[in-house]
Amino acid sequence: MKKLCLLIISTLMFGAATAQERVFNRGVINHSESGEDGPVATRDNNGFGIKAGVLYNNLRGDGTNAFSGLKSATSWHVGAYSQFSLGNFFSVQPEILYSRRQSKADQGDMRFDYLEVPVLAVMNFTDNVSFHVGPQVGVMMSAKQEGREIATSDFNSFDYGGAAGLEARLSIFRLGARYYLSLADLGKFESSADATNRAFNDIKTGNFQLYIGVGF
Repeated sequence: MKKLCLLIISTLMFGAATAQERVFNRGVINHSESGEDGPVATRDNNGFGIKAGVLYNNLRGDGTNAFSGLKSATSWHVGAYSQFSLGNFFSVQPEILYSRRQSKADQGDMRFDYLEVPVLAVMNFTDNVSFHVGPQVGVMMSAKQEGREIATSDFNSFDYGGAAGLEARLSIFRLGARYYLSLADLGKFESSADATNRAFNDIKTGNFQLYIGVGF
């Protein structure tokens, strides 16, 4: 699964490099192409950029009953995106993100860091407002409890699910809101593990994101 994620990430980086090449060599990103009779096409939904924002993580599933005082925690995410136009209404937007998912409980605060790759279909309602939806995969990079590093071998290193949200654009700036729903269990503890750890096998995550981006 990690090899699959690395392949997707490599594809994304190649796409970003291709978009950048179009900027420098053709100058069509976020500008109008000109023909003999003047401007003939607008490429506002092409390009690449960077983004960052806050992330509100939450846990769901029967395993959450094993944790007293469990509640959502606020953290952050940061990354880059490329956008490829397939028409005035529709485009495809792959991203690469580093996200920190945190939760709080009486047993101790938990933190999981992920490298994530969403690939989103973008549908433009207007010139400045769009709807994003698509699959997302991720790889767990590290795990901590009460600030101490813990082994990730008993957790699912591969995460997958779906994301959807809205984005508004003003000039080169983007402001968006998105929800990600993971479909993978957080843990994969053996039956010999204690009950609290086994509870992670019946917990899935989700998070609500607010972000601001800059496009080029």
